[in-house]
Amino acid sequence: MQDFNLIVDKRQINHLIQKKPAPPNLKAQLKLHKADIPIRPVINNRTAQAYKLAKYLNKILSQHIMLHNQYVATNSTNLANDLTRLEIHENHCLMTFDIKDLYVNIPVSETLSIVKTKLLQNNDTQIAEQIFTLLKGVLSQNYFTFQQRIYQPEQGIAMGSPISGIIAEIFL
Repeated sequence: MQDFNLIVDKRQINHLIQKKPAPPNLKAQLKLHKADIPIRPVINNRTAQAYKLAKYLNKILSQHIMLHNQYVATNSTNLANDLTRLEIHENHCLMTFDIKDLYVNIPVSETLSIVKTKLLQNNDTQIAEQIFTLLKGVLSQNYFTFQQRIYQPEQGIAMGSPISGIIAEIFL
């Protein structure tokens, strides 16, 4: 077993292990505000085996990869607060972008390559390797249950995982 002592303190290990893991469950929400009422798949990953480690790695990646995205909305409340403080003039234009089915369309191997390059730019090789190895393991845990059957998507990253947001940001 590989040692991850440069990024995980021995006292943290027990806190990163899911005590009673269970496969995440897929639920569907209807998008009543859209034509033809499409379905939004929702997966709660809190019971997933890698959930706590994904949450921890999200913090580690934020510290070890420099992203230059200064205008990323973390949630609607923060966005609303930020917008009220903006000074908007006649020549300004506010734009938003929505990528259809973003998480399921992110190429994992290409994104891992980008992550590795970014980690090696700003970090010690051993730290980069430890983060990269754990990240590969977490991203491979993309599965869910639906109607008592387990599914594993052929591509993309896990919806509902704490690490998915930063992985999407890195890829974009």
